Amino acid sequence: MGPLQGRLSHGDNRVAVIEWAAVKQRIRGGGASTRKLGNTVYRRDRRARARRTSITFVAAAAAALIGSIAIGGAGTAVAAEYDHPAAIDPASITVTTVDGDETLAQYDQIRVDADWSVPDGSLGGETFGFTLPSQFARAGLTFSVPSTEDPSKIVAECAVSSDAAPVVTCTLTDYVNGRTDVNGSLWFLASADEQTTQTTLEFVVNGQITRVETPGGGIVPPASPPTDPRKVSWQTDDGNIAWQLDLPGAKFPGAESIIIDDVLTAPGGGFAEHHNEDGKLVVWSTDADNGDYRTITNWTGSWNEAGTAFHLEIPGAIDTARTYSVSYLTVPSSQADGTSFSNVANVNGIVLQDREVWQVTGGGDGDGTATGAFTLTKAVAGSGATDVPAGTEYTVRYSYGDPAVENTVAVTTGAATAPVRLPAGTVVTLEELTPPAIDGIDWGTPAFSGTGVRVTEDGGAQVTVGEGSTLAITLTNTATEKPPVVPPTVPPTPETPVTPPTDVTPPTELPLTGESLATTGGDVPAVMLWSAGAALVLGVALTTLAAVRARRRAMQG
Repeated sequence: MGPLQGRLSHGDNRVAVIEWAAVKQRIRGGGASTRKLGNTVYRRDRRARARRTSITFVAAAAAALIGSIAIGGAGTAVAAEYDHPAAIDPASITVTTVDGDETLAQYDQIRVDADWSVPDGSLGGETFGFTLPSQFARAGLTFSVPSTEDPSKIVAECAVSSDAAPVVTCTLTDYVNGRTDVNGSLWFLASADEQTTQTTLEFVVNGQITRVETPGGGIVPPASPPTDPRKVSWQTDDGNIAWQLDLPGAKFPGAESIIIDDVLTAPGGGFAEHHNEDGKLVVWSTDADNGDYRTITNWTGSWNEAGTAFHLEIPGAIDTARTYSVSYLTVPSSQADGTSFSNVANVNGIVLQDREVWQVTGGGDGDGTATGAFTLTKAVAGSGATDVPAGTEYTVRYSYGDPAVENTVAVTTGAATAPVRLPAGTVVTLEELTPPAIDGIDWGTPAFSGTGVRVTEDGGAQVTVGEGSTLAITLTNTATEKPPVVPPTVPPTPETPVTPPTDVTPPTELPLTGESLATTGGDVPAVMLWSAGAALVLGVALTTLAAVRARRRAMQG
């Protein structure tokens, strides 16, 4: 619900008190300007001072009603749990005023900045964040953290809770999947809702208190109520624009009533369309010290059917010691940063105009290195494949970069390795080291294959890592059975031949007996038989020699 929603009755004092407190808690700063319309000169300081009206009495009234009315954001801060609790850098947290003032007053708008990073392997849907001091508040605020490289892509979606100590929770998107070194910054607006003399305020990061200095050292009381009629505006946390008229009664002495005709500026001339949808107007008054809040119930008036103008009359007598206020909501046609909206009010002849320039209430940036990956799967083919023991481990060396970075990865048959993740666009060279020696197996030349694999002349391969993809590479080794080993045939050692003697002296007498003549020789010793044979041969030779010599002599004679 918006800060002005729920006011259906002029006389609903309880709702008016609570909603008025919510309105004042969400007043934010803007840029200062001075305008002159007709004969009326007025100052519109959108950056702050005129909007710092004290509402201590409203807070007290709200406390009195807490038993019967639920107030969003008043509970104890929920303990924050994150997937990456240490993502926020505590030393990077800063608090500054939006209007650039050196001091921070209650209900001023402040800006919180911080740097963040998440570990490699973080995935979309995981969270990080931190907790704000209880002195700050911002209900239902959401904002996006875009990519520095491509602002159309969102790195994280963040939200600030309405707890008493608001909790900031950022949820990573799928943009981070497969990226490394994911980091960035974030910022958002909040309001300084509580006064304090503390010069530092407590943020909670990763369960630890981090104290951050406040501008000017503390949160001082708001400025006094305005002394001149004014119109102010601000963005509400639910995406509407709140407008408010503050009318000091002292500026309408003797007036029987205060008559207001307010017209929203039509689109064109640098302004965008906006309109009222709920038909509500909230009217009240306070004293000079904001110590006496009173809901006005006897006013009359209404919006036109289109929600682009209203007429309202506050009947007299007008108390010159009080300030009268009217507030309402409009719905903007665009929430683009820098879009302008305006309206003009005529209050008893005094012309008041305000311009609201829509601004993004949070943002930041994020970045990370896009990566891809490859996996290796081993296959063994060939006649000896079944003889290779299961679980045999092979080693592949991969290198990339200049100067080259080299690493190895182990792979076993049939199982893919864990993805090797590298920056997208990296050219990787692959080479298998010598396979393990296995008895009975001859290894062939290894072969890399797969989509995107480029085989090199030396039997290796190259691949280019693609963004967000994983290349599946197969390495096939051919195992061939070695032929059985047949031992060589050893020929038998030949016998050494016996060389007959060259000079044998025959026996002078061959002993003969009567018995030996009749003997067949079967019983004669071998040496005797050999000797007899040799003598016979010698005799033949001598006879032949003698005959040859005789013939030569005959021829010579």
